[in-house]
Amino acid sequence: MIPSLVRSFALFLPLALVALPGVAARAQQPKLEMHRAGVDGKDPSGWSLAVSTKGSFSVRMPIPFNDFTIRSTDPKTGEEVTHVIGGKSTEGIKLSAVEIPASAKSPPNLEKILTDFSAKPGSKISDVQRAAKGDVDTLSFSVSGAQASAHIRYIKTKNAIYALTIEFPNAHRDDATAVRDEFFGSFKSKTTGQ
Repeated sequence: MIPSLVRSFALFLPLALVALPGVAARAQQPKLEMHRAGVDGKDPSGWSLAVSTKGSFSVRMPIPFNDFTIRSTDPKTGEEVTHVIGGKSTEGIKLSAVEIPASAKSPPNLEKILTDFSAKPGSKISDVQRAAKGDVDTLSFSVSGAQASAHIRYIKTKNAIYALTIEFPNAHRDDATAVRDEFFGSFKSKTTGQ
């Protein structure tokens, strides 16, 4: 059981760090707290409701998922906590929902996130959509690379920033795109109701 938890951590920590630029720079010796591993409670539609144990969100997953928290310490800002729901299909499609509570010293900036992704060599950004409603700001886009691509949605609230990511080998683009709307649309925040 322990090796599978370590493997799960190894799969999702890099994705969480890539999904939220700046976390990697701040993270020092992150600590993983696994709440649930390999959850597969599918309903008749073939999807599972995944409620973060310590985070403030839920999302529906079409594959088995892990639910965990990563804690790291930054000398400038103190403890940083990241809550993650994530899973990887047999085809190599990775789905994750990540929550990082907002702090006054590291306010989330969606424009910078898009600029950072656009600046990566070999990456092509497409399908950019931006929406704001009340205190919620949403940015969705796709990133294409030579061998792998991703559909990404960031949701910024006054309390947190959430990143929903579907990362996939280009050979499985159609499979990943087929679950995108359901996955992104199923996201719910306990604090905003969205």
